[in-house]
Amino acid sequence: MRDFQPLSLTAIKAVIDSTTLTKIADIAIHQSVSSTNDMLWQRYSEGQSSPAICLSETQTAGRGRRGDHWHSPSAGNLYLSIFWPFPAEIESKGLSIAVGISLVETLKTEGINDLQIKWPNDILYKRQKLAGILVESRFGKNKSTVIGIGLNFKLPTATQNKIHQPTTSLQQLCTEMPCRNRLAGKIIKNMIKTLEQFQQRGLIDFIPQWSQYDALANHSVTLISDQDPLHVIARGINEQGELCYEYENTVHTLSNSHVSIRFSS
Repeated sequence: MRDFQPLSLTAIKAVIDSTTLTKIADIAIHQSVSSTNDMLWQRYSEGQSSPAICLSETQTAGRGRRGDHWHSPSAGNLYLSIFWPFPAEIESKGLSIAVGISLVETLKTEGINDLQIKWPNDILYKRQKLAGILVESRFGKNKSTVIGIGLNFKLPTATQNKIHQPTTSLQQLCTEMPCRNRLAGKIIKNMIKTLEQFQQRGLIDFIPQWSQYDALANHSVTLISDQDPLHVIARGINEQGELCYEYENTVHTLSNSHVSIRFSS
């Protein structure tokens, strides 16, 4: 028996102002899909390139950064993707930074505080992962982008045991669970505003906000890639949204989000 309200198009739309709704060509809700990102890319391959939203109760092949599997049980979590056609000339570096800040600030409006962002796209509470962001882009006449968001409302123990990192959920953080449809509507509304702001001004408005949410700042971390693990100290981000880190008394930058980052202590 479900202990959560099913996703409702009417309830979600009720939260989004009419001006923002006119900018979205389609909001689709599914019971089960391979992934919400895949559904929007399929729509794009069929010639539809207007802004659109896809949500699903569960995903059979959800994925995270570096192709990692995103466990997507039908437990009342939020699996939501947004398709956005940026003009071809827009530089989209750092978009996950803007999206992460927007998501954290939306959650704050529901009383969910003390969240941090682990570069480039994990939302953490006390180093436990609450949500993840996956930004994918394809280049053609426009720079078409899909932003996928996975937010844990409730994680069954069996699912948590399959995940190879500390995780948490809103059920564990909140004395009173937020309404999933209302929160989905808020996220969509605020993300559209964020995408428009980013399209107009890039990352400049978001850089000053990063330091208050930076989970890695001045911490010893390990960079894991095909090379030997590198033990460094995280030093914030630069104006392009790249991670700055100190190694052997020299500051370097990392733009490759395929590198895995782990706290060293």
